[in-house]
Amino acid sequence: MRSRKLRLSVILFLGAFLGVLPSRAQSTAEVRGKVTDASHKPVVSAFVIITGAETSMMRAATTDDTGTFQFPSLPVGTYHIEVKADGFPDFEAGDIRASIGQVKQLAIVLSEKAGSASAQPAGSSGVVEAGNAQLGVVMNDLEVTELPLKSRDTFELLQLQPGVQSTVGVNLFFEGSKPGVIAVNGGRARSNNYNVNGGAAGEQMVNFPSLQPSPDSISEFRVISHNYDAALGRNSGSVLNVVTKSGSHRFHGSAYEFLRNNALNSKGYFDLTTPDFKQNEFGGTFGGPIRQGKTFFFSSYEGRRFTQGITSQPVAVPTSQERGGDFSAGTTFIGKIQDAFVATTLSNRPGCAAAVALAGGLPIAAGTSYAAIFPGNVIPTQCFDPTAADLMQQFVPAGTNGVFQASPNASGRADQGTFRLDHNLTSQQQLSFYYYFSDDSGHRPFADLQDLGANLPGFGDQTKERFQQLNASHTWAINAKTSNELRLVFYRGAQGKLLAPARTNPVQDSCATVPADQCFSDPSNPRLGIHPGYGGQTEGVPLISLSGGFTIGNNGSGTFRQDGNIYQGIDNYGKVIGNHTLKFGTDIRRQQFNQLYLYAINGTFQFTGGGPNDVGYTDLVPNYLLGLPDSFNEGSGNSVDALTTQFHVYAQDAWKLRPNLTLNYGLRWEWNTPQYDSQNRVQAFRPGQATKMFSCSLTASNPINGYVDPLQAVYGSSDCSPTGPANAIFPLGLVFPGDTGVPQGLTNNYLHAFAPRLGLAWAPSATDGWLARIVGGPGKTSVRMGWGMFYDSNEELLFGGDFAAQPPYGGSTVFSNVFFNTPFLNQNGSINPNPYNGPLNPSRGSAVDFALFRPIVLYGNFPNTLRNQYSEHYHVTVQREVLRSVLVQLGYVGSQGHRLLASMDQNYGNAQTCLDLNQIPGMSCGPYGADSAYYIPAGAIPAGVTLHLPYGSVSSVTGPNANPITLVGLRKYSSPYCEPTTSVGCPADGIPVFGSIFGIEPVANSSYNAFQALLRKSLSGGLQLLAAYTWSKSMDNASSFENSVNPIDPRKSRSLSLYDARHRLSVSAYWQIPRVALNNWAEHVVNGWSLSSIATLQSGFPIRITATGDNELMNSTDFEVVGEPNQVAPLRILNPRTSGGYYFDPTSFVAAPLGQIGNTPRTVCCGPGIVNFDVGIQKNIRVREGSNLEFRTELFNIFNHTQFLNPAGDFGVPATFGQVQKARDPRLVQMALRWTF
Repeated sequence: MRSRKLRLSVILFLGAFLGVLPSRAQSTAEVRGKVTDASHKPVVSAFVIITGAETSMMRAATTDDTGTFQFPSLPVGTYHIEVKADGFPDFEAGDIRASIGQVKQLAIVLSEKAGSASAQPAGSSGVVEAGNAQLGVVMNDLEVTELPLKSRDTFELLQLQPGVQSTVGVNLFFEGSKPGVIAVNGGRARSNNYNVNGGAAGEQMVNFPSLQPSPDSISEFRVISHNYDAALGRNSGSVLNVVTKSGSHRFHGSAYEFLRNNALNSKGYFDLTTPDFKQNEFGGTFGGPIRQGKTFFFSSYEGRRFTQGITSQPVAVPTSQERGGDFSAGTTFIGKIQDAFVATTLSNRPGCAAAVALAGGLPIAAGTSYAAIFPGNVIPTQCFDPTAADLMQQFVPAGTNGVFQASPNASGRADQGTFRLDHNLTSQQQLSFYYYFSDDSGHRPFADLQDLGANLPGFGDQTKERFQQLNASHTWAINAKTSNELRLVFYRGAQGKLLAPARTNPVQDSCATVPADQCFSDPSNPRLGIHPGYGGQTEGVPLISLSGGFTIGNNGSGTFRQDGNIYQGIDNYGKVIGNHTLKFGTDIRRQQFNQLYLYAINGTFQFTGGGPNDVGYTDLVPNYLLGLPDSFNEGSGNSVDALTTQFHVYAQDAWKLRPNLTLNYGLRWEWNTPQYDSQNRVQAFRPGQATKMFSCSLTASNPINGYVDPLQAVYGSSDCSPTGPANAIFPLGLVFPGDTGVPQGLTNNYLHAFAPRLGLAWAPSATDGWLARIVGGPGKTSVRMGWGMFYDSNEELLFGGDFAAQPPYGGSTVFSNVFFNTPFLNQNGSINPNPYNGPLNPSRGSAVDFALFRPIVLYGNFPNTLRNQYSEHYHVTVQREVLRSVLVQLGYVGSQGHRLLASMDQNYGNAQTCLDLNQIPGMSCGPYGADSAYYIPAGAIPAGVTLHLPYGSVSSVTGPNANPITLVGLRKYSSPYCEPTTSVGCPADGIPVFGSIFGIEPVANSSYNAFQALLRKSLSGGLQLLAAYTWSKSMDNASSFENSVNPIDPRKSRSLSLYDARHRLSVSAYWQIPRVALNNWAEHVVNGWSLSSIATLQSGFPIRITATGDNELMNSTDFEVVGEPNQVAPLRILNPRTSGGYYFDPTSFVAAPLGQIGNTPRTVCCGPGIVNFDVGIQKNIRVREGSNLEFRTELFNIFNHTQFLNPAGDFGVPATFGQVQKARDPRLVQMALRWTF
């Protein structure tokens, strides 16, 4: 009954929109006004004509009984207005600016005496907003083109508004450092809606602004940062819309070049020398009439070529003595060999045992300390892993005093073009066509995705991408009170290379001196090595990372090839009925995204220390040279063709309760169908449910070398189905679209995303008394307040990057304590399954050997019904015109985020079980032990000791135990069929079925509270100024879905948002220096100068504190680890210049007790702040009438103030914990020449 009522309400709701009226055009403007006589009585039937200054487009209207008139759906631009009325002289006024998405209110007072009439925007200067409760700022052409922009990216201007935080330096997520990626009023940085000329402009994978028209082609852009009305939505953050320039009745344009050269720049704090930097940015615009008064065009082109040195962080590299195995300069080895198989392996290396004996060392054996085997901390080179030694010789350069630093070059090319065509069908109807095209390619010397890239040169990445938008619209002012806009948009983003490795080769060709069949391989059993099977153009050196030391190899997160299309249809309708301004509309998007993700196909090695065979030295170079990594991860390629439809409708009304009091209310409904793969190559985890889409059969042979699966001999059968003899191997819970209760998009449709909006705007009209003195008179002050709900759509990365990487279409295996050259061989001698040898794409219904993928790590599991993320916005603000053209705005702004997505391990290791095992004689359990097998003989548990079981029919066993106990993994779903107390259903080879199962869960929330102030002076007297101050606090338990929350209690992850900054002040200004009357040549030298500047002062971002090393015994690492250390003292801030690079005292933190997550908050306050001043100096030379030449010099960070980025926050890497290793740019200089005509 409930669903039936819901369907009925939806039908009625859609009928109200589509059957009556179809959204407010946010790429157009509107002019309204009231004509009165000197006694303030309305002038009825006055004839009003408005004419576009650029195109001479003309419209006419007649005032009604209240003297009001309206011109809806005007192109953004400057207008001239005429009024003709019986009994009054004709009236004219010009320079009336109609801005994007705004209603320009005019108050025209006619006088019977010629020349004494006046027209001024309602509210005198027109800067006070009294018609709606939306918060936001319009950036005009002057700000776009004249302010100093370091990246020449107009989206930098977003940071000049109150409540806006750039995420540059936060290292929040992939692409989080782009200028347009911002956190607005507590919203997440991926929650913004980007538009160009009213059409989609946001990249699909992670929703950054992919269309970035050159500043010279932009007319203005608007940011609605808070409490926007029901006409806008799709995302819960801000709405940004760029409107590009159009042609006019005169030919006009520009040509420019911006130059940078390192000879003009300063050396940064961490730079050894001034890095190379050469950049040429050039282009031009041209527009004009095709047919006077009817058809106009505007075009632009911009190109960019650059080479820029990127300084690496200081990297600890082995000294010449250490490269030869001599570690005598450090502390004595304190570790010992635990596993006999490691001892055998080292002894069997040619010449190793003899070299040890010759040096006086004890025979290599389990239980023997490394100090005894290698006297004096000297490891014979014969004992080295040959592959490890080879790669070190090739790729790890020698440093100075054990430290290496360099500034290798990044390079890039970018080309961009736009074309716009505007045609006036009639004075009431306009057609507009816009095309945007950009093509970029580049190389970075340091690849980096989620901090999984090399910190030494030689392993950069390449990017090649192209973005396009085709935008057609029809705007129709049906009459003075009715308008409609229809817009059709096609958007395409294609990235032929994204994080593609610059150095490629078959993995077996990585070595220079080791034969190919012995390089990451074993000639007698290749399945023990790395064989991705994707060919030399995509393979390369595995990522090899030494905690606190060097990292070499290709990006551990892999590379992408992807393209996507958006087909968008928008219809916007507006109608004025009495005191009501009604708006109705719909926005429909069909989105397609195709992605090939080669995830970690080369493998990733981590040397963190603490393993059973750890050498126990101050750094991890000995472990590396002996070939004893702590963990290995390999993934596979996977494809997804994701599709979704977004259907949004709304109704909005601005009701003038009184001439100075407006109530804005509306309702929006958003239906985003769950993304699905056209070929159903996705999966989910539903505990206890067996899939019917694939059967399970143990493989008779391995395609690499004919290896026979030993499990067939153990179980006497290849049948690993739920009822088969080998059912212990079956992944119970892994399901696919088509299984019972598993829809194609893995989660059910959510149809309850109704978003009400409410706002109130009041402009006090007192003309005398105390209230008039406070508010300054009619139209000088406005008080606005609003509340609304705003839903968010999900970025594609949630779906493609996570869901399509699972068996049987892909895989991601993580093993602990393996051998470097043969990572599928464990240090204890056991063998890990190896499913990797090329693309995986089995047909549905076929038999799959799921045993090869164990332990299966699942990413991105969605619940059955995923309700939309949403935020509530609310604010109270006061605007006051303090001087003509000067506005001051003060207000409280707040928001709350609900059902926000975060990563949460649904199958973390049971720390209590691990601790219990350590109380049993002969048993040992420690970090990264959650995927190991434990066999407890009968009677082994001492009396009074309780062993808590992570799964099975009983929750615990108290010693002495009557029966043997088998645990294959310590996670809740490690081995779904395993009964520990009987050993029935436990995998015979001791490899669990499942490892971590990371869910994307709506368990996060956020809160934001702020005092915001804004001062804006529009251009007058040669000066334009914008100042914004924010005093705020933002809290959440995940600042993006990549943040991993405490899997036991997500509420314990609540802390300061990663993008929280307590104070932020930004000031931008443009000043035309007054002219001085001089003669001849002096006139040209002294006059024509102007200055521009942007000043930014901000307190620091919180520091993310983590603790790798699995001290919490959960063995849970997705995008980040879940553990934190214990904080034992207040955070003590240090000066990195005098403290050896430390920003905070690391002794304020200690390791948490084994098996516990520490008490340190997820983030601690706060990192280094920002104090930055950018200045531009312009000289304009008039060439002739309408033609100017501008020379400009821009200095970014003019005072060369060192601004450190946040320090390293991983307690598990003591070598860098608390240290700052990066800083923002030093002083950079840019020079330019621009010709306008």
